[in-house]
Amino acid sequence: MKIYMTGATGRIGRDVFAKVDAIPLVRRKSGLKNEIVTDFSLSSLRTILEDADMVIHFAGCLNTWDAKAMKEANVSLTWRIADATPDDCKIVLAGSITVYGKKLKKLPVTEATPANPDSDYSRTKYEAEKIVARKKNHCILRLGVVYGPQFEDYFRVIEMIEKGRMVVFGKGDNQVSFVHTEDIAAVFPKVLEKEGIYTLSGPSATQSGIYKYAADALGVSPPKTHLPIWAGMLLGMAWEIGARFGRKPTLTREHVGILSANRSFDYSKAQKELGFNPRPIKEGIEEMAREYKARNQPL
Repeated sequence: MKIYMTGATGRIGRDVFAKVDAIPLVRRKSGLKNEIVTDFSLSSLRTILEDADMVIHFAGCLNTWDAKAMKEANVSLTWRIADATPDDCKIVLAGSITVYGKKLKKLPVTEATPANPDSDYSRTKYEAEKIVARKKNHCILRLGVVYGPQFEDYFRVIEMIEKGRMVVFGKGDNQVSFVHTEDIAAVFPKVLEKEGIYTLSGPSATQSGIYKYAADALGVSPPKTHLPIWAGMLLGMAWEIGARFGRKPTLTREHVGILSANRSFDYSKAQKELGFNPRPIKEGIEEMAREYKARNQPL
């Protein structure tokens, strides 16, 4: 079987690539085995993918402050891949739980929960799903909020907790769910045999509880200051404006929305059919705190 993969150098993709025998498509040489350098134009993809039996599509854009970049990476690129592959080629897509939206009437969320994308990012991910769903063979993985040692964005939040600068958005009693990148990768190559939609998001905890897990691991007090969600959104918008001038935002409106939304997910379908076994959220947050401390030890 000829399998190609996009996003193999990404933060999630590198763990997935280690689990599958795939040919990585890259924009520039990276040293991956059997990699093919491409500009990802339609003509280039048609030439490369003419013999593809499967494409694992993990490339995408998370820059929620850049609508143009998200449209190109999450929608246009997906369309080009779908168009360039043979009719019977299967596409495995790295989707997102954001397609369910953040204001949910019933919990936990299942694969049958209607999609209700409510942000620029979630709308591009849902458009990508619809493109892939037109293929005869497809598998869509709706990934939760992913974390792991390579996700250095979290270290900024952990640092804020350590230094007493982190706030709780709203009451803090809302349920938040994460999924470890290694737990996603562990479902491969099993997922290559499956069709349909799977939600991959781990056990949930309250927003305040998550901060406490990190604070306890750091040996500091958890955040006690509460900020209205609307104020957090304004703060996120200010950081996004700064991002347009080259400053990476500490938190975005999407981050604030994720942390303040009340969401939990039923991942039993993935457990049963893919062997999905997400680690407890407390264990994962403590691991991230330890990694943060190890990276910040004085030389």
